[in-house]
Amino acid sequence: MNNIQGQMKELFGNSCLAYCYAYLFLRTDEVKTLTKAVLFGWYNGYIDDDGFVSKPLSYIKLTSGKDIKDIEKVYINDLSELPEGKMIVVEYKKKPTDKASHFVVACDGVIEFDPSGESQTVKVGKPFSYRKLIY
Repeated sequence: MNNIQGQMKELFGNSCLAYCYAYLFLRTDEVKTLTKAVLFGWYNGYIDDDGFVSKPLSYIKLTSGKDIKDIEKVYINDLSELPEGKMIVVEYKKKPTDKASHFVVACDGVIEFDPSGESQTVKVGKPFSYRKLIY
C-alpha cells in the first residue's frame, strides 16, 4: 500500500528552495498559489519526490516564463554581502560543514520570505551562499 501522506511530507518538508523560487517570481506568500507552483514543478519532473529542485532552470521557466541561462552558487558569510536592491534566494546552514541547509529569500540584509515561518536553521545558523540568476 502506498503511503501518500508520507510521500507528501517528504516532498513538502524539503521543498524550501522550490517555494523560494516560486515566491521570488510570483511575488506572493499566498500558500495555495505557491503550493500550486511547487506541485506543478513536481508533476512536470523539475522537482524530485524528496523536494529537491533537480531542474531549476526549467522550474523557473515554468513558474515565471523567464529564460534563465544559468544559476551560480555564490558563497557568503553574511546577508550584508548580497547585491543591493535585489530579492535573492539565500542558503543557510547551522554549521558550514553541515550537509543539510534551508533556503529563504532576502533583500537588503533582511529575510523577506522563509517557507518555514521561522526556521531553526536561520535562527541558529548563518548564510552560506546565494543563488545568482544569470539571464
